[in-house]
Amino acid sequence: MPAKTRKTTRAKKAKTAKKVAVKKATKKAGAKTSPAKKTVKKHKQGKPKSAKTAKKPTAKKTAKKTVARKSRAAKTVNRRKPGKKTPAKQSAKKPASKRVTKTPAQKAAWRISPEISQSVFKIDTWKKGDLTIEYVNVHRSGWVLVDQLPDLGEYNPDEGVNIFEEFEIDEHQLSDGSQETSIFPSELPAEERNRLLALSEEELADEGWTLESVTRFKGPLVVEEV
Repeated sequence: MPAKTRKTTRAKKAKTAKKVAVKKATKKAGAKTSPAKKTVKKHKQGKPKSAKTAKKPTAKKTAKKTVARKSRAAKTVNRRKPGKKTPAKQSAKKPASKRVTKTPAQKAAWRISPEISQSVFKIDTWKKGDLTIEYVNVHRSGWVLVDQLPDLGEYNPDEGVNIFEEFEIDEHQLSDGSQETSIFPSELPAEERNRLLALSEEELADEGWTLESVTRFKGPLVVEEV
């Protein structure tokens, strides 16, 4: 084999050997550098991202809860202001039936009236010193209403009874007078009698005359419970 060809083959082998050595060196260097990079990347990735992400939502949640609790407390404070009472809840029970109140019994009353017509006498007696004048007005009928029945066991029909003195009257009624008579003392002259008859009650009182008035029932009486 010639010398030139041997030199070229040796040079080629040397080049290829260098290339292989360079490749091996680069592979080794890449193998050494790559785990360091990976560890760095892992270390960067291994920074407490998960911790931050875990803490942040819990903090937000707790903050929201506290805010919600504060808002509820504020609402309750606004609802229950001092000095105002909350109305009591109405019971679901039916109201008790009302008791039937008994009406009080009416008091008994009696009506007393004369049995015979024109037995009611209204007598006005005027007195002045020893002088007496009587004006008698006779009514057709009349009655009185009393709440207690009087004792009429000693009643004298001829004398009659003074109704406003003997009875405790609640109501009374007298009809119009049917006739009127006047009785004067005999010592008074006719002119004086006529003058006194023309005077009113006020004028008689101004002249010194005093009045006593009596209303009497005479004759048999009728007592009715009403």
